[in-house]
Amino acid sequence: MTLSTALRAVLMLFLAGSIACSQPPPEPLPEAKVDAATPLIDAYLERYFQTFPSRATAAGRYDLDDRLEDLSPEALEAWGAFNRETAAGIRAAFEDAEAVPATLDDDGRLDLALLLRQADGVVLGLGEGRRATRDPLFWTGIASNATVFQLVRDDRPLAERLDLATRRATHLPRLVSQATIALESGAPSSRAPELFALAARQARASATFYREGFALAARDVRGEAAETLEARMAEVGAAASTALGALGDTLDTLGADAVGSPRLGDAYAARFRLVTGLEKSVLEVLAEAEAALVEKRREAMAFARSVGSEVFPGESSPGDDAALLRKLFARVGEDHAESVEAFVADYRRWLAESVAFVREHAVVTLPEPLTVHVSRSPSFFIGQGVGGVYPAGPYAPEADTLFYLPTPPDDATPSARAAFFRDFNRPFGRMITPHEMVPGHYLQLKYAARHPRKVRALFGDGVLIEGWGTFCERLMLDLGWGGPLDRAAHLKKQLENIARTIVDIRVHTAGMTREEVLAFVRDEALQDEHFAGNMWTRAITSSPQLTTYFLGYQQVTGLYEAVRAARGEAFDLRAFTDGVMAIGPVPAAQLRERLLADASVEGVRGGAAERTR
Repeated sequence: MTLSTALRAVLMLFLAGSIACSQPPPEPLPEAKVDAATPLIDAYLERYFQTFPSRATAAGRYDLDDRLEDLSPEALEAWGAFNRETAAGIRAAFEDAEAVPATLDDDGRLDLALLLRQADGVVLGLGEGRRATRDPLFWTGIASNATVFQLVRDDRPLAERLDLATRRATHLPRLVSQATIALESGAPSSRAPELFALAARQARASATFYREGFALAARDVRGEAAETLEARMAEVGAAASTALGALGDTLDTLGADAVGSPRLGDAYAARFRLVTGLEKSVLEVLAEAEAALVEKRREAMAFARSVGSEVFPGESSPGDDAALLRKLFARVGEDHAESVEAFVADYRRWLAESVAFVREHAVVTLPEPLTVHVSRSPSFFIGQGVGGVYPAGPYAPEADTLFYLPTPPDDATPSARAAFFRDFNRPFGRMITPHEMVPGHYLQLKYAARHPRKVRALFGDGVLIEGWGTFCERLMLDLGWGGPLDRAAHLKKQLENIARTIVDIRVHTAGMTREEVLAFVRDEALQDEHFAGNMWTRAITSSPQLTTYFLGYQQVTGLYEAVRAARGEAFDLRAFTDGVMAIGPVPAAQLRERLLADASVEGVRGGAAERTR
């Protein structure tokens, strides 16, 4: 029986039948409604986690913690075939009115649509893109993240987590062998030397971590077993390090005769349409971004003129607008921490202040207790780039969300440290706190983890997710968060976000070179050298994710304005934001339908608040 036929049968069968807080723990979350989509979704998630055990750990499911991805050619082919069948079954169900009658409600349809996008993405990557044989970052990404969540998420005893991490790490040499076989099978014309060079560095960074840092995590274990555990971790880590170091050498060799391009070319349009959900052409989006960059520069220049006397008292203002903006952005960079300790303390203070601000201004209903913690990455991650938001997963929704700050290496030169703190200055940090934490990604992903429909946390819409974070920056500033320098940092970030979309499209469809990217980002988007170089790297490694910031901000802002206009004087900010949180990170078009429906805004607000009492 094909999956398409099985889906119809299943459908018919079912139609017949922390911040310190004194708050008590939340009440048990409601169970997901069982509907006609549930069996298909459950079957997919089980196969997904069996195929990618490290992603199960990230999602808070720990029964596969002693395993690591087993991605032999046969396993990859089977995974691709399973996704093709899943996608075909969902399409057939949507097209067959008799198989999917009205009792498959809007939530079920929305979940199936998210699952369809996920399955299509796998098919596109493993099929037409032949990612496993062309993209070494596919493999080094799995290796570098294999044990991270086991080491950092502390909702289980440390000794138990380290034991499982050690068992998982024993499989790294086997994964390296599979990676080597897959990548060596590709022709030099399919290999991009830039990607192989990046992956080689990532493999060596992981090798350093397993050789020098992995076993150090055991030193926080108490009791007689600590020494034995550390010795075992050192032994396993040494074997993993040897394999990963050899992988780095292999990638160098394969990259030496590589003549392929990292650009997607003709394949870009399909990838862009799948990731963004947009039907408009790539060229149309490019034109919109180019126009938006001109408009955002105009807005930033007008703002610079309006605050010039306040920010630069007693100084004459440059006659050239671009010169004034550069002067303002340079002033933003002058306000920065002088040490890692002060840097971390700043972010902890801003988090507490943002929570108080959100409560005072009734921005959104906060989920209690708050479980977000800010720190630098643990010292045992030697050589390993661990940073960013590590959220609770849908299978462990009350686990802590960890926000690990980027910090300069301990051996950084004084000039490199100074450059780091200028880039990650205080106005930037104060502005980005609402994006990354409250009411941005932490809040959004916490609600998604608590959502009874797990698909939304696992395969949420990336455009909506980044759009929400960027929208929160502007929303908080407009409500009075921060001062002139913080808004200047936001405007600089928006120029960067728009430039990201332009660069991503031009690199992959018009052959934009690295030198052209650097010049454009510096001269047109007025960004620093560090951000310009980073934009090139991200464009060739994660396309079209770079477009989600600009596109998402457009969509979430448009949603906000549409709901506000529809509600008129009855518009309530917290009702709107609670409504977005209650539905979860789904495409903005579906949010718009829900929130503009009669009584929907007020109704979902009550549902969100009920879950956080």
